[in-house]
Amino acid sequence: MFSIHDEEKIKGLLVDNGMKPFRYSQIENAVYKNFVSDFDEIQTITKDLRKLLRENCFYESLVVETEKTSKNGQTTKILFKTDKGEFIESVIMRHLTWRVTLCVSCQVGCPMGCSFCATWKLWLKRNLEFYEIVEQVYYAAKKLNDEWDILRNVVYMGMWEPFLNYDNVKKSIGIITEQKKLNLANRRITVSTCWIVPWIEKFTQDFPQTSLAISLHAPNDDVRKAIMPVASKYSLDELMESLDDYVKKTNKRIFYEYIMIAWVNDDVKLAHELWNLLKWRLAHVNFIPYNPWENIWGNKLETTSRGVVEKFQKILLSYWVVSTIRATMGDDIDAACGQLAEKKL
Repeated sequence: MFSIHDEEKIKGLLVDNGMKPFRYSQIENAVYKNFVSDFDEIQTITKDLRKLLRENCFYESLVVETEKTSKNGQTTKILFKTDKGEFIESVIMRHLTWRVTLCVSCQVGCPMGCSFCATWKLWLKRNLEFYEIVEQVYYAAKKLNDEWDILRNVVYMGMWEPFLNYDNVKKSIGIITEQKKLNLANRRITVSTCWIVPWIEKFTQDFPQTSLAISLHAPNDDVRKAIMPVASKYSLDELMESLDDYVKKTNKRIFYEYIMIAWVNDDVKLAHELWNLLKWRLAHVNFIPYNPWENIWGNKLETTSRGVVEKFQKILLSYWVVSTIRATMGDDIDAACGQLAEKKL
């Protein structure tokens, strides 16, 4: 059995059974444009083909375990159960600007061990298959379509490191941006990474129009190593060299994520170091309030005050480095940045 999202295998199935190639276009249109979610409901194909698909393909490998929307209605957190009995999470964010973003997962758990994130306590169980990533996007797109809304942005920023599952992430992006499928614009796809440096060059070649976000969180190696183990493997100098090459080849601005943690990475002197790191670079800093999570190991991290975050932003602005303070969305349902941890709602 294979996924309805596996175009190559479906086309092979059609050829092996003596069916015309145009039949795939009919299937594709029904699935992605009309959001038909049952083989028997695809009325544009023959009964024999519906039977063939039913016997060889599956529509869904993920099942919604729970779904909850925040009190203000802006954020919906979906807990999916895989066919292997594991759990992953996706988050739909409805911004006040009418822009809708989906945060998707690409791994079950995470091996990176960042101290500010709940996902790492699950450790890495496995990489998701490409169709499991696509199913998250498809579910959100269909849900929003039913609500007379449109999914415009997808960020690979859930569970967790996309570059450690590069091939499946690459294939999933190809499917969701395909014009005849979900037709999301490449420029509206963002891949967020803890910066696995060797893969940045490959990403540059494969996705020159796709946005890149870097989990920076500190402007020097010492502070980064204290909160992000990956910093012990790849230095900041190595990272910035690879990012400079990315910008040179794509002319795209890089988004730098900076989670503000009280007394860890919010000393004002670090704001000046951050400016020094990013000066003359095509950069946009997203300051993200630290979102506490239930920590079985007693992590005592706390959120930086709004005043300190604004002071950071003011310092960067004085040096012409663009930044924003991200609004926290979904913290009341544990759906904010750093809170995804397979928690049943």
